[in-house]
Amino acid sequence: MKTIILKFLTVFILFYVCINSVEAADISKADNLMKKADRTSVSDEKYEYIINARKIYQEECDENPLNIEALLGLSKTYQYTKNRNEAKLYVLKAYNLNPASADLQKEMGDFYYNFQEYSTAIEYYKLSLASGNLKDFETNLQSAKCYEKLGDTKSAQLYYQICNMVNPKSRKVLNKLNEYDSKEHIKKTKQKRNKDKKINEFEYKYMYLYKDVPKSETEQTEEDAQEIIERINNI
Repeated sequence: MKTIILKFLTVFILFYVCINSVEAADISKADNLMKKADRTSVSDEKYEYIINARKIYQEECDENPLNIEALLGLSKTYQYTKNRNEAKLYVLKAYNLNPASADLQKEMGDFYYNFQEYSTAIEYYKLSLASGNLKDFETNLQSAKCYEKLGDTKSAQLYYQICNMVNPKSRKVLNKLNEYDSKEHIKKTKQKRNKDKKINEFEYKYMYLYKDVPKSETEQTEEDAQEIIERINNI
């Protein structure tokens, strides 16, 4: 009897392993199609790769509705084709299977980022960082991009600095930080020039008003000083 049970368990385990191996192979094939879609610049080819990948992901979801990788893959095919409702349906299904997962929280952030909902994307990226992805390069990079899109350059620069600490070799991040440093330098230089220009204008106006007046006669009381300022402003 024990021998029969052991044989049955062995067959069951082998069957289960085979099924999962087939699923993994199919998903890997669909993932490769999505990578090809990323690489090509020909719109017809890109669309064909995405549709073929979608079919595979959909078949896997039909066979196993709890397959997170298939659900996420299917969502991404709809994100590519800008079908927001379908994309959200499948990414939410995956997320709801494990809402505490830092990786799934990032996937939610990516979904909202791809549909230009940057404030909501940031909330999910923050969740992901707090749930274990604190040193994840991509999550910090996406956060920086969101703040950049929202015009919050200080926060964007902060996240780019974190990215640089996580991966000092990233040329993309180094270029961004150099760009911010350059903008800050230009801003400070411009502010200094404007300040110098105002000082020069004041000195010019003052000299113009009193160019023929002896120096001893230009000493003014506080009351007269206000009059001088008003006269300079009216030139």
